[in-house]
Amino acid sequence: MKRQWNAVAATLGLVLGVAALAGMLLTDEFAHAAGAEARGYDALFRVVASEPRVVGDLPTTAGPAKLLAANDACEVDR
Repeated sequence: MKRQWNAVAATLGLVLGVAALAGMLLTDEFAHAAGAEARGYDALFRVVASEPRVVGDLPTTAGPAKLLAANDACEVDR
């Protein structure tokens, strides 16, 4: 009997979760939040790209691939 109640609760939770997600996606608030997040990341990337900085021994003009490789090397050393 307990197994049946667990299945009912899981199904009900899934249905309510899907309904809540669908309701959120159909509102303008979701689009507004996603746009604000995208604008925030864009602004952050512009600031990072415009400021001359040095990451380890590499200048930021070294390119994303070299910077990611340097970051991965630092994480291995920790």
